[in-house]
Amino acid sequence: MLDTHRVSLTNLDAMAAGRSDAAVVKQLGQADRSRRLTLLRAVLDAAGELNPPMSPLPPLDEAWTLLIEAQQRDPAATDRVLAHPHTGLWAANVLQRLGKGGAGDPPLWADLGGLHRLVTAAAIRAGHDFRFRVPVWRGRLMLPTLGLADVRSRRDWDFAQVHAERGHVLVRGPFGSVQLPDDSSAEGPGWLPLRSLPFGDGEVFLDDIDPYREFDGPLPPRRLEAAEVARWAEILNATWRLLTEHHPAIAAELAAGLTTLVPRAAVDRFTPYSASHNDVFGSLVLSRPPDATTFAATLVHEFQHSKLGVLLVLVDLLDPAGDNDSARLYAPWRDDPRPALGLLHGAYSFLGVTAFYREHYPVAKGLAARAAQFEFAYRREQTAHAVSTLLADAVPSALGRRFLTTAQEKLREWGTEPLPADITHAAGRANLDHRLYWRLRHLRVADGVVAELTEAWLRGRRCPLVPTTPPSLVPAAGPAGNARLTLTRTWLTDPDLYDVYRAEPELAMAEIAGMSDADLALVDGDTTTAAERYRHQLTTTPDSAAAWAGFALATRHPVLVSRPELVSAVHREVRHQRGAAPNPDRLARWLG
Repeated sequence: MLDTHRVSLTNLDAMAAGRSDAAVVKQLGQADRSRRLTLLRAVLDAAGELNPPMSPLPPLDEAWTLLIEAQQRDPAATDRVLAHPHTGLWAANVLQRLGKGGAGDPPLWADLGGLHRLVTAAAIRAGHDFRFRVPVWRGRLMLPTLGLADVRSRRDWDFAQVHAERGHVLVRGPFGSVQLPDDSSAEGPGWLPLRSLPFGDGEVFLDDIDPYREFDGPLPPRRLEAAEVARWAEILNATWRLLTEHHPAIAAELAAGLTTLVPRAAVDRFTPYSASHNDVFGSLVLSRPPDATTFAATLVHEFQHSKLGVLLVLVDLLDPAGDNDSARLYAPWRDDPRPALGLLHGAYSFLGVTAFYREHYPVAKGLAARAAQFEFAYRREQTAHAVSTLLADAVPSALGRRFLTTAQEKLREWGTEPLPADITHAAGRANLDHRLYWRLRHLRVADGVVAELTEAWLRGRRCPLVPTTPPSLVPAAGPAGNARLTLTRTWLTDPDLYDVYRAEPELAMAEIAGMSDADLALVDGDTTTAAERYRHQLTTTPDSAAAWAGFALATRHPVLVSRPELVSAVHREVRHQRGAAPNPDRLARWLG
């Protein structure tokens, strides 16, 4: 049965204000369930129109019949499989493929066979007796919510026969068979169960085997060692204790909607990884966080994306007729220009993170309290900037404008909360650093403006009136650096290590990618030394966005802070024409 789903203005306003509410999450979860069932039916209908060959698998109608039989035998067990996070993603992806005619990889029968795997898992959980053929990738069969059977095959895509009778399940492949243990959560020959970890009164999956666990795929399993699983369990338990003690509303919300954690390696020592997907409610991909506070903030961050993904199915917060898809807007947490929809997702996600740290810093102690104060100050400024951008430069719907205005009012209220001066200064510098770096990388001043200013400089004239025409957006490829932010967080959270870095700058530069001795001086508050060192960098690497941004932070020349891309562009053209670089201080003062 499908329900009709609505969002009350009261709940919409509560979400916009950054409040956590388990009842709202349950409503969103029910809406997502209906969406998944609708997608499954749409896949069946679209495939019926295209009528692709399904051999060697049974027809899709037979898969649907098996699903109905499983649902009739045990609705709760069937619902558990249907609620598996990747069901919606698979259905959305295969429906899109069918809409384009079905061409591509993997073979269409194998892609559509995701339904066969789904209904087979549901029938097993329901204790239903059946025989059914399912697709196998590289000799492995993933049964959603259950585990992975290794039946071996010499082909990328093959099939296996699943036979369930009186609670016993046999998977017979072309070159091997696997008997599932009576307790499917136990390992057995050829069988890897999908692990779960305690989370409050329930549990969450720790998925290291599903080929589609990272939202793309397929990927081979990367089974965690037992010791690493124990570390995940320990940090998740500590995070739950922190949440229930200090953030009970967030704990209740996560308990109501979080279902799956997908472990993935960190980018590097200082760069954790986390991701979620609009079509995968309740599943998060992340590296193991170093502490409970970071874990809690990461869960909040990614679960906000899950919530908004479902909300946007129910209501339009952006005008469908507006330009919501072109990557043209500045996001304070991203290196690349973002579309309006992406910026909205980020703003809502960091609204939740800001709310978390606002509640957390008063209960934290010592260095942890200072770190939480910094994250609160850092994220509230970012989120406020993003919300203002959406109101000014995107095209929100009437409900979207109400949503964003409510968020803006809440952020203004939080913006009046006093924090230590050094914390607010560090947060403001980090955000300004990002904006400068982004402008230097992605904005280009018109050639005619640069040529006129360059000629005036070379002829020793006064600076002509600089046009107010905004520069063009020309996105640069590749990631930007975040060395100064990493160094700032080290200063806050690990002062002993920071003191080692001060004494041994070479060690800091070896451990923090892209860091320089000028960055260390800047974070240390020695702006005179920092400016001198950035000047030196600009003589050797004059097109370095990191050096120009650092120089702007150290000198605070007004034009460098407001239009760094203009100073850099004229500096580049003067070098090109004269063969020598102008003094960056003199050029900035002249342009200002």
